Amino acid sequence: MQSWMIVSAAAVFAIGWMPVLLPLPALFAAGLTALLACLCWPRSRLTLGLTALLAGASYATWWGEDLLQSRLPSQMEDTALEVIALVLEPPARRTFSHGGSRQRFPATLELLSCPVASGDCPQQLKPVLLSYYGDKPIKAGERWRFTVKLKQPRGLSNPGSFNYESWLAQNAVVATGYAREKGARRLSAASGVSRPHQRWRQRVADAIDQEFGGRAEHGVLLALSTGDRSAINPEQWQQFQRFGLNHLVVISGLHVGLVAGLGFLLGRVLGRRWAHGMAAATALLYSALAGFAMPTLRALIMLASVQLGALLGRKIRPARSMTLALFAVALVDPLATHGVGFWLSFGAVACIFYLRHMHPGLGGLQLTLLLQLLLSIAMGVVASFWFGGIGWLAPLANLLAVPILTFYLAPLCLLAACCLFFEPELALLLWQWAALPVQGFYWINHALADLQWPLWLHLRPSLWAILAFVLGLLWLLARSGTPLRWLAVVLLCMPLLPLRSGLAPGVMEVWLLDVGQGLAAVVQTQDRVVVYDTGAGDPAGPNMASSVLIPFLESRGIDAIDLLIISHGDRDHASGVASLQRRFPIAETWYGDQPFKGFAGQQACRAGTSRRWHELEMRQLWPPASLVGISSNNRSCVVQLRFGSFSLLLPGDIEAHVERHLVREQALELEAEVLVVPHHGSRSSSSSPFLGAVSPDVALLSRGYRNRFGHPHREVMARYQRRGISVCDTAEHGALQIIVHSDRVHKITSWRQQRAYYWSGIASTACAPAYNGAQSLH
Repeated sequence: MQSWMIVSAAAVFAIGWMPVLLPLPALFAAGLTALLACLCWPRSRLTLGLTALLAGASYATWWGEDLLQSRLPSQMEDTALEVIALVLEPPARRTFSHGGSRQRFPATLELLSCPVASGDCPQQLKPVLLSYYGDKPIKAGERWRFTVKLKQPRGLSNPGSFNYESWLAQNAVVATGYAREKGARRLSAASGVSRPHQRWRQRVADAIDQEFGGRAEHGVLLALSTGDRSAINPEQWQQFQRFGLNHLVVISGLHVGLVAGLGFLLGRVLGRRWAHGMAAATALLYSALAGFAMPTLRALIMLASVQLGALLGRKIRPARSMTLALFAVALVDPLATHGVGFWLSFGAVACIFYLRHMHPGLGGLQLTLLLQLLLSIAMGVVASFWFGGIGWLAPLANLLAVPILTFYLAPLCLLAACCLFFEPELALLLWQWAALPVQGFYWINHALADLQWPLWLHLRPSLWAILAFVLGLLWLLARSGTPLRWLAVVLLCMPLLPLRSGLAPGVMEVWLLDVGQGLAAVVQTQDRVVVYDTGAGDPAGPNMASSVLIPFLESRGIDAIDLLIISHGDRDHASGVASLQRRFPIAETWYGDQPFKGFAGQQACRAGTSRRWHELEMRQLWPPASLVGISSNNRSCVVQLRFGSFSLLLPGDIEAHVERHLVREQALELEAEVLVVPHHGSRSSSSSPFLGAVSPDVALLSRGYRNRFGHPHREVMARYQRRGISVCDTAEHGALQIIVHSDRVHKITSWRQQRAYYWSGIASTACAPAYNGAQSLH
């Protein structure tokens, strides 16, 4: 039984990593044939395994086709749609540092009219992830009339950063978009019996917002009570991260397991079966409070695989429970292996089972302490592969925090949420008590901050280093008498080895990152790193530097920046400057139109200035020393990069006026093999004389998918096409990589092409298709 479950689950997960779906009719026919063979030879393991394999592949393919077919039709993107929206969950709220706020929530949409000429419109779309930037409060269960603009599920595609597109696919989101404030009208309040747990969550969220809004504990109490961590600001999140406690401040599989364990202990006074029933009940209740989010569903499934056998009076076997949980997770979430939580959850449970198997004689308290220490270290190191660091105080902090969470915080939050229905004053009192350890944490954090200890160690080991660490851990925890155990210590140290880029002398990489409607480029040689712009976002909150640029640099093993160039101060180019400065030492900074506070080694861009390191040379072509009365865009720092005979032009957001000046004054200096498209393809840039002077073979375009500015303009793209210039577009291709070797372009690749999955819904073509990779572009 276990073998066919493992094979079937493996087939389901394997389909999720494929670039295209297999033909379902062929899979179904092959599956029927295998099933007939299995009936004819019932004892044949080969036929049973083949049947399980084809059954899993067929199920995953059917699930994938249903996912793609339910998505918003492409002809309806960016079209104003009149809809009636049923709000499915309490909105996640976010306030921006520059003013204004956003409410984001999943909803079911009923279309009131079809804007497509053929009339081929879906009557209903669900779930759609909507953002609303108005002032009207939105509640779960309400029905609203909105004018919305939608897009197919899309996310940025970059090495090292969170895959939002994968998250959308795992949650079967069919479209994303925003609801206009104008004309937004509430049609009905929450009523009926549909999704009662979501209205419970809304009531809990409202009570916490009203009582704790504006207080430091607000975000943590909301996260532990409803699973919504949107009220935890970035600074608070970093504080928890430094102590390795960020996994404790939002309801996850860990919380469900801890609450279930507490329920089990309470139920033991009534008997063993009552204990398992109590554990299941508390886990179900807490998962409902978290909205049955995917991590809690996985935890419920894993708990159910254990509790079911116990309730039926059968002996609990770890291997059987893990296999059953794996199979159930594959059915519920075929894309689970793309999520970090899957690997951490199953890894933690496997670690527990392995320790108990190898050391069955360990007692209760001794086993608990060892497990907590082991999981803090093991999961912290493994998680650093995704999160880029580890808190060295995490083992000690978790040793104190996990019992507080298990026996105090989580039970109080759950009990307060239940009391809210019949005794609101008691519920508020319980939340007040729950806030006490949170206040204590902030006090401790403030005290340690004065000591200026580096609590967070930046660490992003390679996959091979993580596998070596896991092997070393298993080796070290094996039974006494295991030979060559000292080698385990060597393997455990592998993640601490510095991650090298491996660039050889004479090799350069240029990356144009996918940062939506903005710009961020990275140039790397064997010993130098140059960053040009940091992308858009909130300068005092989440931005493209913190979510894309910094994770990318960490994934490349980069620990310092030699030169930062900020073309100009517009938010889509400079929002991440402060985030980048906090993370990396920056030796030198060039700015186009205005300096930045607190930066050492700054200098204004001035035509004629250059910097050279061996083969790499950066030359400033614009602006001149004195400029009066021109826009920020036209003060962009225009830089020409040279690496041997290869050249790349980075023009920022200059417009035709500056382009004409450059052609008139520096025509011979403009020529470049590769051009970053000025101003994201705006109609005001990429003039014909400029393109003629630069004469690029390839142009790299950085822009947001279906952005509100309409970039790139069709007239601009027509100019590139008439000149035979291949255009590589981050919105279509993801992050773009150019490898220069021996003064010649060796390869041009796109990240979407390297990481192509069927659920992305994007058939990414190769960049510069005429380039065969065997010779220079010229």
